[in-house]
Amino acid sequence: MLQWIVAESEKAAEDGVRFLCRYAEDLGLPYKWCTVLQAIYTSIYDKGFMVGLDRSGQVRGVLAYTYGYGEDGSEDRTRIEVQLIYLEAGFRGGKALLEAIAALVERELELFDLIGKIEIYCTPTDGHRRLLGKFATLCSTEMYPCGMLSLYVTTPERLSQYVIRYTSRKKQENSGHLR
Repeated sequence: MLQWIVAESEKAAEDGVRFLCRYAEDLGLPYKWCTVLQAIYTSIYDKGFMVGLDRSGQVRGVLAYTYGYGEDGSEDRTRIEVQLIYLEAGFRGGKALLEAIAALVERELELFDLIGKIEIYCTPTDGHRRLLGKFATLCSTEMYPCGMLSLYVTTPERLSQYVIRYTSRKKQENSGHLR
């Protein structure tokens, strides 16, 4: 189990960035490293840089998001763009991802402006489609300077419903009611 916190202190942010640097080759992002660093910087600035800590306080995952921009280029504080979610190999089970999603939803509830839309850009793979299709809608797949990217859109409500469904299902499986 990971505890997800917003990396508001300099130490927490540094630990998260060092974690990402350690796994830079494995992140699976199609962007140049300077673009990844800019996204991380922006998410730290927007207070959207979250780290998943294990029981000993070691970073085992990072979730980074920023506020989106409107058509006129101004910041839209009702929309966020998830920049990356990365979990260390031993922490990649469904439960760890679920905890990250729940932490994002919980964080959204703390914000002054309620988030109406969550956008997730990723490479168009079957694995991403199967995973994100559980709680987001595929809106487009387009060519960008970094390559092909799919855009998935969801809402905090859909994410909450997914967390509740998944948690209920796991409880039923553990109690022997589901086969």
